Amino acid sequence: MTYPSFPYPATNYQEENRGQFHFSSRGGWMNDVNAPLYYRGVYHLYYQHAPYSLVWDTMHWGHATSTDLVHWEQRPIALDPNVHPGDLWSGGGVVDTTNASGLKAGDDDPIIVYSGTNGVTVFYSLDGGNTFTSYADGKKVVTPGGTSRDPKVFWDPESEHWGVVVWSDEGGNGVDFSTSSNLLDWTFASRYQADWAFECPNLIRMPIDGGHRWVLHAGGGEYQIGDWDGTAYQTDWTGTQKLNQTKTFAGSGYYAGLNFENLPNDRVVSMAWQGENKGTIWTGNASFPVEFTLHHTDDGIRVFSTPIPELATLRESTQTWESLTIEDSVQRLSAGTTYELEAMVDVRQARTFSLRVGREVVYDAEQQSLDGAKLRPVDGKLKLHLLVDRDQLDVFGNDGAVYQSYNAPASEPELVAEGRVQIDTLTIHQLRSIWR
Repeated sequence: MTYPSFPYPATNYQEENRGQFHFSSRGGWMNDVNAPLYYRGVYHLYYQHAPYSLVWDTMHWGHATSTDLVHWEQRPIALDPNVHPGDLWSGGGVVDTTNASGLKAGDDDPIIVYSGTNGVTVFYSLDGGNTFTSYADGKKVVTPGGTSRDPKVFWDPESEHWGVVVWSDEGGNGVDFSTSSNLLDWTFASRYQADWAFECPNLIRMPIDGGHRWVLHAGGGEYQIGDWDGTAYQTDWTGTQKLNQTKTFAGSGYYAGLNFENLPNDRVVSMAWQGENKGTIWTGNASFPVEFTLHHTDDGIRVFSTPIPELATLRESTQTWESLTIEDSVQRLSAGTTYELEAMVDVRQARTFSLRVGREVVYDAEQQSLDGAKLRPVDGKLKLHLLVDRDQLDVFGNDGAVYQSYNAPASEPELVAEGRVQIDTLTIHQLRSIWR
């Protein structure tokens, strides 16, 4: 075989239900996002991949790159089981800008990624993240107890050490933390037991109030706010550690999100797997990138999620409506199948307000919930932001206080009111394809 390989059929990315601004692999099966990182002006997106199948199969790491987080180019296979020993399951990666690993051998900083099951294996790139070499012939550098997988490495500037968080089921769901000064030799530090902490864990340092807090995040979007002391995680959460946590998203179309490493200015951008859509040569896609920020709310500090502002570069024609009243009726609009919708909606006299966009997105004014997620109006009004992309739907409420992601076939939007709804403004932007 030849490494790296490019085993993809020709395509114009115009298959019937392929997203036009959500990344999907040119061909084959895609699931979890792996090791997203930024290096020398290029965003690298790796992902769980079965290039020769439309269903889950022997895992490779697929690879795509972008210079703007919006337009993506398919690259050759990054990790191949015929070349790289071990189970090439989900994991994270870092850019070793200080050569802490001692692996640097040219102009490029080492890019190091971590994978494996029941122990962590290391692979490193010396050509900017295009091809990788196994470290120490696939030696496992971290060996948690029980069943384990999904290592994610992070930098702690206070202790000036690297940390890795790994899911492990020893004694029940939870995560193991280990630390390192060189990214290769790791020492067990602590365990955090929590029923909700299942698969693809992530520990993210995020700015707020002139300082930083640490967000422990699980594959299903559950998270807690807390602090990291260099060896252990302490949470602000005072309830039981059950599956009832706050979440970075609701809905069924988002899993195993990771943030891009090495971004400037404390920016936290996350992508995840949307898995229910498929075509004739591909299965699954990535979520549209969202930016995480911390905000004070009546319920405490929460993570807000908003689509990255680079989305605006895709806008084409725009329609705007103002002072639109709907009372116990349906208002139909024209938008196509790839568009962005923004609305400011007064719900003080409404029982429910719905947006039918392939799926019915319902705000219940009595329950103050958007599709079941708690969302309080601000001065009686909701700010809604929807991304409709053929089979992909993203819904944001009140500047990211709620984020919902679904796989749902697109349709022309319908506005449905039970009671009286006043729409102050509603804007629809047609979005051009990232593939053209």
